[in-house]
Amino acid sequence: MKSKRILAFALSMAFVLCSFSACGDSAVPGEKNVKAVEEAPEAITLVDEKDKKAIEDVTAITGATNPDGKVIDSTGITDESGHKVYSTGQKDKSGAIIYTTGKKDSKGNILYTKNIKDSFGNLIYYSGTYDDSGKLVLTMSTESPDYTTNDTPSSPNIKSAVTTSTTLGAKESAKFTITDANCNFTKYFGGTSMDVFKDIDTFDDGGFVAVCTTQSTDGDLNGSDSNWVGSKNAVVKYSATGDVVWKYVIGGNNNLDLYSVAVLKDQTVVVAGYTTATDIDAKLNSKLISGAIARLDKDGKLMWTYSFPNDGNTNGEFIDSIAATPDGGFVVGGKSTSDSGFFKGANTEGSSAFIFKFDKNCNIKWRKTLYGSRSNTISALSVNKSGDIFATCVTTSYDGDFSKIDSSCTLAKNTVLLSLSKKGDLNWAEYLQGNGISEYNAVAATDDGGCVVAGSFTIGKKVSGIYTANMGESDGYILKYNSSGKVEWSKLFGGYKADYINSISVVDGGYVIAGQTESNTGDFLGQKLSKNGDGFIAYLNEKGQTSAVVVLNGNDVDNVLGTAVLSSGDVAICGTTISTDGAFEGSKASGQAKAFVSTYTAETTEKKQTTATTAK
Repeated sequence: MKSKRILAFALSMAFVLCSFSACGDSAVPGEKNVKAVEEAPEAITLVDEKDKKAIEDVTAITGATNPDGKVIDSTGITDESGHKVYSTGQKDKSGAIIYTTGKKDSKGNILYTKNIKDSFGNLIYYSGTYDDSGKLVLTMSTESPDYTTNDTPSSPNIKSAVTTSTTLGAKESAKFTITDANCNFTKYFGGTSMDVFKDIDTFDDGGFVAVCTTQSTDGDLNGSDSNWVGSKNAVVKYSATGDVVWKYVIGGNNNLDLYSVAVLKDQTVVVAGYTTATDIDAKLNSKLISGAIARLDKDGKLMWTYSFPNDGNTNGEFIDSIAATPDGGFVVGGKSTSDSGFFKGANTEGSSAFIFKFDKNCNIKWRKTLYGSRSNTISALSVNKSGDIFATCVTTSYDGDFSKIDSSCTLAKNTVLLSLSKKGDLNWAEYLQGNGISEYNAVAATDDGGCVVAGSFTIGKKVSGIYTANMGESDGYILKYNSSGKVEWSKLFGGYKADYINSISVVDGGYVIAGQTESNTGDFLGQKLSKNGDGFIAYLNEKGQTSAVVVLNGNDVDNVLGTAVLSSGDVAICGTTISTDGAFEGSKASGQAKAFVSTYTAETTEKKQTTATTAK
């Protein structure tokens, strides 16, 4: 479903997998894929930015306007963030041309610039008003233009005082909002070594399934094959009340990491990742790693396993995310450095980000790739009821299919948000970028044909790209897109220290996000935190405004990695903890990471007023 950032844990461990063989009454997995090995996958051609504006330009004007909004001049310059600013046709007393940004300050006045920079290299902006004679009068401003919304900003200083109780683009609070959430139960899984639940999905019967990477051989892993080496993976189904319904443990002679899970239409389970094991059916086919998929029936019995074909001479590939499709199949996304097998003809200077569509028996329906000379991977997937696919592609490339990445952002991670049809054709693409790190590993389809995307970002020397402000070392950011790829609202989330969003889901009345924080300011004001970082979940209303925040605090490191919405409307979460008190009292973690799942029930209220809500 999605990829997550695992913070403050040394998780560079060896992941291994069991000797398993296909069973049950399923068809032979991938039996129709022989022809696909000889065919190069189709490239995803990103939208030409000459015809479609990137997110940071989505609300930019097309020319200078008079007080009535009429365009009077279309000539101009490009500011340091790549936005077009246009001449007003007027000059100041010294002869400097006055340009308009088309954006308003918090008092409703248009912001202007004379293309003059301060001692820090930043453009100087002015608020402007027309006097009775029609002359433009400028006053130096502390504000800067916000290109993410058409609304007048409410903050007195855009760069340094953005409040997290409001959302860019939200004109009013939602009438129906979540005010608090209560934990129903927390269940732990593993033994006396490192255990991490990495992803979670739900069943129609009200239960849910989580996939765990573990190094334990005791506790819940007691009885594992003594010939297994190193780490194991476990797929565990829980009832709505937190009872273990079944578990399937996987191990073998070398590495495998199954860290993304999806429940298919027929209630069977597919898990995906990569393998370096050689004593299994889904064995290593490349020089280093091979993408691997396994399917379990609704009772937790193995149906089949499958690994990507290769010639053994190239590095290989891994699957980072998986999502079920309404036709009963699934899509997977990830990264490949191969030039054979499914990636015949690929340039191995960098990596190919890929999205493959499979039926339930792992037969390929279509394959799509994106290429750049550096690292590129599909990090999150979500599919709506019509079959449209939403994906995040995290990249460090600035060439090939990523040639539209801003040149000032080429040394950092950036993200491209993609919308594809059920046939794999591109609907639209948007860039999420700045001069720091812009890493979005969470996306969820919405009922209106759009999506919400969430991730984390850092700022370089100054704000740039889609960002007009930040609050700390790393901040969360959430954006809501409509079906046409237009931004409806954007939300800065976090505090003055490091904050990471790992997952997002759609709930009645809004959204739930989850991740890890080290902050006790901003959205986490007043929260009790450990010194090493705590997991959190937070509810946003349909306008993107913070409704409720729950910090899962303990005496050590905690992290929430996945969210899923149960048929009851409750939210199930998964992650890992080293804590033994607070939200994790009774975990018996004993200094080692313990996998956990929890469910939460939201308290809701119907608001009569239309003022912004404040984070709890």
